[in-house]
Amino acid sequence: MEVFMLRKLIVASTLGLFLATSVVTPASAATIKTGTACKKAGQTVKVGSKTYVCGKNPIVTPTKNTYMLKACRDTNSLYRTVKSAADDMLEQANIFGYATLADLGNALGGQEKIDLETLEKTIVDTQGLLAKQCKKGS
Repeated sequence: MEVFMLRKLIVASTLGLFLATSVVTPASAATIKTGTACKKAGQTVKVGSKTYVCGKNPIVTPTKNTYMLKACRDTNSLYRTVKSAADDMLEQANIFGYATLADLGNALGGQEKIDLETLEKTIVDTQGLLAKQCKKGS
């Protein structure tokens, strides 16, 4: 009788240990892509080589929490920083009578003109990246 109980205990322990250490992948992980609804903002999920983060996608409406590529979130952060700097500079340029940053660059000339052209090109480039990286289904 004691041997039978010991055998049962060993089988149960082995089975429990196997189940506790086995990796279970949720079925939903395979279907995660940009636009898939999520609940907890900031949560990250890696699917294959792509990393998704839960949050409000900057180019998709309605603005509810959905998964988006981490690159989308990072590019949006860069865009907002660069756009804010350009807006601040334009506000200063307007004080001195210049309507656009290009007008200011033409008046300043030299390296300042090149810097302002680079800033405007960076804004356009990041807008293009946002459209590519944040589109639904990527």
